[in-house]
Amino acid sequence: MGDTNTSDTMPVAKRYRLGGAMAWWVWILATLFVIYLFNVQTMFSDVQGNIQKNLNIDTWHLTLIAGTYTWAFAIFQFFGGAFLDCFGSRRVMIPAFIFVTAGVFLYGFAESYTVILLAQVLMALGSCCGFVGAGYIGGVWFGMAAYGTMFGYVQTLSSVGSAIQQPIIESVLRHITYEQLFTYLGLFGVVLVVLAFIYMRNPQPVPVTKNPFKVVGGNLLQIFKKPQMWIAAMWGGIVFGLNLALGVVWTPEIFAHYGYGDSGYIGTALLWLGLAAGSCFWPQWSNKICSRRKPSIIGALMMIAGIILIVYVSMPMWLMAVAMFVIGMGATAHMLSFSIGGDVAGGPLVGTSSAFLNGIMFIFGGLLQNIPSALESAGHGFHTMFVPYVIAAVVALIFIFIQKETAPKQVR
Repeated sequence: MGDTNTSDTMPVAKRYRLGGAMAWWVWILATLFVIYLFNVQTMFSDVQGNIQKNLNIDTWHLTLIAGTYTWAFAIFQFFGGAFLDCFGSRRVMIPAFIFVTAGVFLYGFAESYTVILLAQVLMALGSCCGFVGAGYIGGVWFGMAAYGTMFGYVQTLSSVGSAIQQPIIESVLRHITYEQLFTYLGLFGVVLVVLAFIYMRNPQPVPVTKNPFKVVGGNLLQIFKKPQMWIAAMWGGIVFGLNLALGVVWTPEIFAHYGYGDSGYIGTALLWLGLAAGSCFWPQWSNKICSRRKPSIIGALMMIAGIILIVYVSMPMWLMAVAMFVIGMGATAHMLSFSIGGDVAGGPLVGTSSAFLNGIMFIFGGLLQNIPSALESAGHGFHTMFVPYVIAAVVALIFIFIQKETAPKQVR
């Protein structure tokens, strides 16, 4: 399913062995792109104070910057996966690399609130094919039997990258401005773009579609008609959205409330490390026990317990950090919604199903990021601000109980 465009650097008829050296290299390149864009996305929690000071904006406008990326990403996401199914990785991923890199440069050069918002939209346009693209590549290059496992590895590596970058960025920002930091990151993006031009492709040619937009629309319509896909999207969206809101915006604020303002980045790092640890085994465990629901129920319960602890219980800093790790581990359950999507949709629509689920997840992320600040603006106190987070996590648990078991009886 490669590219039939004669501008490819490889011969048109070239086909590659699934799971071979080329498969790993293309997957590594796609995963590096995910780590890159995921780090840029989560880096907002490190630079938000500098942005707020430099642009002289209030907390509402600051959260709107994060929300702009999230909402734009969610909208673009619905089409990214369908285009991957229709056009293959080369025609879709190379432009995605370019858009993200351009957005990173614009972020570094921005001197106004409007330009920051524009940079977020541009990065979102490219990022909508990142995580889903890496999952798609794992499916087409390693086979659908390995789809969930490879997707879990992508999440693990991207989460580890986000955790590691937290203390590193804190240190780097003591010596350079965030504008300079984003400029350097943009240069790294240029390297990724060059590598994508050279190597990005599918293992076999993708036929040129005469009416691509009709095919894309048809693929999306097929996904929309599947009730189990919507149920997976609801609980997966809430679980991921809560993790995203805490990881990108609210963990430093929660730690500061309890007097640990200087250690907020540790909590954020532990949150992503928890997600990484869970993603490393959660999908494999699901396959081993032939169940999507049981691990998801455990994950939702872990998240509910962790959120209640960090918001409503005064604890030593190290216990706060442990609770953040537990929340991240619980949030790993959202990866199983992608496995459910693959079970329900099948191989031909794997990109579309993944994009649909990821799009819904970021819609929830956008909502959940802004709810606490909206309640704060309305005069509510700290504990009331996060009541919707506990309610949302309980609702996710209810949806998981409603979800039918979709795991094949024997997953290999």
